[in-house]
Amino acid sequence: MTASKLLGALGAVAVVLNGCGGGGDSVETTTTTTKAPKPVGCEFTNVGNPPLDEEYKSPSDKATYHKYLADLDMEKLYDDIVGVMKTSESCWPADGPQDDDEASYAGLFGRLAWHCSGTLRIINGTSEGGCEGGRQRYWPERDWRDNDNLDKARAVLAQIKVMPAYQQLSWGDLMTFAGTVGLVDSGLPSAQFCFGRIDDDSGKESVMLGTEGIEDCELSKEECITHAPCQTSFHWPDQDPTDDPRCNLTQADGRQQGSHSVGLIYVYPHGPQLKASSPDYDETAVHQRSRKLSADEVRDTFKTRMGWTDQETVALIGGGHTLGRGHGNCANNPDPSKPCKGKYTTTAGYEGAWTRTPSKWNYDYFKAMLEEEWEPSQSPDGNDQWKTKSEDSDFSKTMRLTADLAVVTDPIYREWAVKYNEDFDLFNKDFADAWFKLTHRSAGHPNEKDLEDDAKKCTTFEFVKRAAPKVQFLTDAGISHTTGSVWGNNNKVALVGVAGLMSFVTMAAVFRRQSIQSTTPEGLEMM
Repeated sequence: MTASKLLGALGAVAVVLNGCGGGGDSVETTTTTTKAPKPVGCEFTNVGNPPLDEEYKSPSDKATYHKYLADLDMEKLYDDIVGVMKTSESCWPADGPQDDDEASYAGLFGRLAWHCSGTLRIINGTSEGGCEGGRQRYWPERDWRDNDNLDKARAVLAQIKVMPAYQQLSWGDLMTFAGTVGLVDSGLPSAQFCFGRIDDDSGKESVMLGTEGIEDCELSKEECITHAPCQTSFHWPDQDPTDDPRCNLTQADGRQQGSHSVGLIYVYPHGPQLKASSPDYDETAVHQRSRKLSADEVRDTFKTRMGWTDQETVALIGGGHTLGRGHGNCANNPDPSKPCKGKYTTTAGYEGAWTRTPSKWNYDYFKAMLEEEWEPSQSPDGNDQWKTKSEDSDFSKTMRLTADLAVVTDPIYREWAVKYNEDFDLFNKDFADAWFKLTHRSAGHPNEKDLEDDAKKCTTFEFVKRAAPKVQFLTDAGISHTTGSVWGNNNKVALVGVAGLMSFVTMAAVFRRQSIQSTTPEGLEMM
């Protein structure tokens, strides 16, 4: 029996897929008008987007779950996730090839983990949200426009969840671990991770974070309420009054709104639009998005509403936008009768990668913004973004959002951007620390060390470092040194030994895929 037939027999309900997008975006669509058929769901869509009576439930009591974790083989779980991550599925192709890089779901898994964890709000010292509970797989979080196409990410990752060894693993642990695996396998030199997140059996605890609509609400009639648009909102002094209003922190009903719009994780990535009377208004530009005002709202959300320092904010944004890409290319789909996926995907409507190797850890993000001049542009789907002014730039195939450029526009943020561009080791350490903090705090475990103290199941990925091939790196002065990490302080790999490395990677991928297939539950067929 195939997986789809089995799931149908179990009575799993289908989840409406959100649009024709996918991938590494962390933002919303504003001007996309292109319509296309919705992609056919992946084999395990109903596992990653379950009904309330889901089949593969993790233990809800702490003692039972901790007993399961005690025997969890973290190295094997890592290898199985890497095998899935590097095997592109036709139902939702992995990114990479459209940017001349290898196919990988690393950016997609990173976005999945970030958006699940990024619901954390620390207001007046009280923590709310976070990925513990794994509630992104339920209404209301799975219906937020900022989470468009993450149903595909959970469907791909569900290949892990259905394996007998991991059926008791919580979605909160699986999503955050997969995001961290993507970073480590792509080349982040150091990271740590602790298990212990207990899953909720509904999205009820996320209602207070904000709901965009009630069409897919599975709760009681009294609980199915919508908070969009915000009851109280504002415009920045220099912002066009016809532009999207920003939600106030405290709403009229007393609810605390962490982001600037219900359905977003943080800010409007294209930034505020300037009013015509602003001294910075340029009528010759493609758009009037303000980098300065965008910096103000990045700080308002990250620091004031969510408790991040300026340094942590810069590190998180820089590392989070090293892998993956934005998707806004449905308009270029040559056959409108076919779904927009792969190179024609649309998620948030912004198109392009942030770096030249979006499937491999690198140091392009700050370098490109500090050394290049950026000018307003639009994606094929019509969203406001930025491109390098010089078409001959080494970074001409990359893009930036207004919220990205805010990082080198605000003087305090810029100081950290310069430091990270000059010291890769510092950037690696600060991002790894901030990522750990992001993915390990929640209402149930408000401090980043709480999971370690509670479940006592952690890893620093030493098994990856032991197995890493030695690779030589090329600097301006030539081959400088060897390292046990594929991406160290210099991001240009020497031609020496590349063929051997590719053979190693290919064999590893084949071995991991075979390992996955050998552990598939009896009677289920992999995609």
